[in-house]
Amino acid sequence: MTRAIVLPVLITAAVVSMPPARAQERRPTAVRMQTLSVWDTLYVLTGSGGNTLALMRDDGVVLVDTKLPGAGKSIQETIEAVTDKPVTTIINTHAHVDHTGGNANFPGAVQIIAQEHTKANMQRMDAFKGANQQFLPNKIVTDRLTLFDGSDRLELYYFGRGHTDGDLVVVFPEKRLAYLGDLFPGRAAPVIDTENGGSAVEFPKTLARVVAEIKGIARVVTGHDGSTYGQGNSPAGAAVSANPRPMSWKDLEEYADFNRDFLAAVQEAMKAGKSAADAAATLQLPERYKAYDMQRARANVEAIYNERKR
Repeated sequence: MTRAIVLPVLITAAVVSMPPARAQERRPTAVRMQTLSVWDTLYVLTGSGGNTLALMRDDGVVLVDTKLPGAGKSIQETIEAVTDKPVTTIINTHAHVDHTGGNANFPGAVQIIAQEHTKANMQRMDAFKGANQQFLPNKIVTDRLTLFDGSDRLELYYFGRGHTDGDLVVVFPEKRLAYLGDLFPGRAAPVIDTENGGSAVEFPKTLARVVAEIKGIARVVTGHDGSTYGQGNSPAGAAVSANPRPMSWKDLEEYADFNRDFLAAVQEAMKAGKSAADAAATLQLPERYKAYDMQRARANVEAIYNERKR
């Protein structure tokens, strides 16, 4: 069954959809932490931007994303409740300041890791100008990188363009858990940052590769937590869940299907000779996606039209 999606004329911007300048203006909020592993070594930190993962190792803490500028103090205070080890490694899943802004709060980090396109995007940001250049990535991922071993083993994958042109997928094989950053913000039409290489056309192909090539994962942490997208994007001022629920691999498979079906529906509208505005107003999607937040749907229709025209 399909249904017509009625899109709002006014789009309320979520944290992840803000341009970098606007995201940087937001003040950090409280950071909350919850364990993700039975060994109490892997935690998710919510609030003050995108979700952060903290892996507590004997030789130091690994942070996956660092939230908004100024959030580092709250992150540090939160992880100090669990360990006295310093932050030694940072992984940035993509360049947006709500995922990289806290880098500068951890001068002791020996490694800052990102995909090569993400480093290029970060080099253009005001947050990494001047003295803050030292907080740019100093270790680059091209396609895949493995860190550590045993129960701490961590695998980084790059599958192609999507939210940006440098989105990393972070996998903890022994914990059967993955974090996709804003490749999977929640049950919602995604934000496509075309200025940083994102692609509404390639997004479904990238997610399809994730689903096809990564095996043995049961749980997925989304890029954001908050009230508007359920386990998805948190708008400015929204309360952040103190107990975020990782989604299942089946949820990710459904999200890949959603983006594939969204693209197909828009392409059908293009073949029918509809304008982008008409396509957005009459978009038909299967009933299974009725609970999805569609705030970004209109913008994504326009992004697909613009890409196809080029």
